[in-house]
Amino acid sequence: MIDFNKILSKVPDYKRYLSVDELDKSSNALAKEHSNVELLHLGKTKGGNEIIGLKIGSGKYNALVYGFPNPEEPVGGLVCEYFANALAENEEFLKETDYAWYIIKCIDPDGAKLNDGFIKGELTPYNFTANYYRSPLFKTGEECFPYRYGDWLDLNSPTAETLALMKIMTGREIHFISSLHNMKFASITYQVSEPCPPLYAPLAHLAKENGIFLRKRTGFMFAPGVQWGGYFTPIRNYINAKAAGKSPIQQIYGAYVFEYALQTNPRAFMMTPECCTWYDKKCFDDTPIEETYGEVMKYVSTVSKEASKLVVDTHKAVKSSLTVASPFKEMMDEYVDGVVNPKVGVIDPDPVLTPEDLNARSTVGHKLESEERADVYKFFYIGGNIRMIDYQIKAKGSNAELKSARERLQNKLDEYNDNLKSKYDCRHWPLKNLVAMNLGSILYSAEYAKNKTLWHETFHSM
Repeated sequence: MIDFNKILSKVPDYKRYLSVDELDKSSNALAKEHSNVELLHLGKTKGGNEIIGLKIGSGKYNALVYGFPNPEEPVGGLVCEYFANALAENEEFLKETDYAWYIIKCIDPDGAKLNDGFIKGELTPYNFTANYYRSPLFKTGEECFPYRYGDWLDLNSPTAETLALMKIMTGREIHFISSLHNMKFASITYQVSEPCPPLYAPLAHLAKENGIFLRKRTGFMFAPGVQWGGYFTPIRNYINAKAAGKSPIQQIYGAYVFEYALQTNPRAFMMTPECCTWYDKKCFDDTPIEETYGEVMKYVSTVSKEASKLVVDTHKAVKSSLTVASPFKEMMDEYVDGVVNPKVGVIDPDPVLTPEDLNARSTVGHKLESEERADVYKFFYIGGNIRMIDYQIKAKGSNAELKSARERLQNKLDEYNDNLKSKYDCRHWPLKNLVAMNLGSILYSAEYAKNKTLWHETFHSM
């Protein structure tokens, strides 16, 4: 077994995230300094930003790891930054992995740059919200791979970001993929493409070693903190829903990155470490309480509906005044349509909760994790709505409708922020811990994928 600790023990004590420009500058320097690093020019985005990748090593196996799959999720940039440097500077370790590592520090530079105010600023939910932007689904690179399924689906509108991934993947057998997402509040859920018992203990140990608790999620859990990645197969989800006669079904724009990889390697393995941004120390408390999980979820539902209603009502009130196209308007149009016209979810299907799930007693930590998460998440699209209005005002000036709506949203956001600070002790996870845990999960999972291939080759050679 490779000694991963010699890499994981040296993760720097990062104090902030790195911007796209900083990551690109570092990648260029790394390729110039090390002969085992190849700089990959993967194309330009609609906004004119270059997508830069790195190929490090030339092992028997191929791994694809990328950050910023959603542009408001910057932790992957740091993970890729440290990992690329560690691989380049440790030739013996690189050879031990026996991988060619394809690393893209930021797959969505257009979107990531719209989150620069958070990436370079205070790491608080309020500042995150003030700088919030999330690319709509039709612009999300890992979700737009070409795919055809008879008359039901004929999808062929890859984005520039999708094409960048395709340049690495097409015609090449990919053995392991990791898309470095991060959720916004609580803990860690390792999303995996299949049952993988050899990984359960190492992944749990990584979380514990870095002081990060395993998320107590509902849904298809293989082990504590290890969940089947339902969003890895939106095409399959769509086809199953359509075959079952469900309607209306959520629109999809292409296959997911994992589904595309399966076309050249049916044994490909994917693991996404969905770590979180903020936490509360009380989430560690497993003391049982009288409330059931179902009762806790009533609070979550109430909070979410209240915030959604505010956003939708405000969006409707200013709709006639929104004369300027903007990335924020695209984002808010998609969000509002999803609320107003709900559909059968196939991109990230909701877990099916059984009566046993709903009637189980909650714990102090589980209640707090669920409720505080709802109180954090309700911020984001209020911030997106404000940014949409500000963009319009900057371009064309204000009017009474825009001014009133913006003031209403800002007052509610300030109220929510005061409530969050008074009720909870919401902290940002130490970046060093997040990077070490994410990277450790990548290394262990890549070994699993490699061994899985070896087992297959050995079996078929007998």
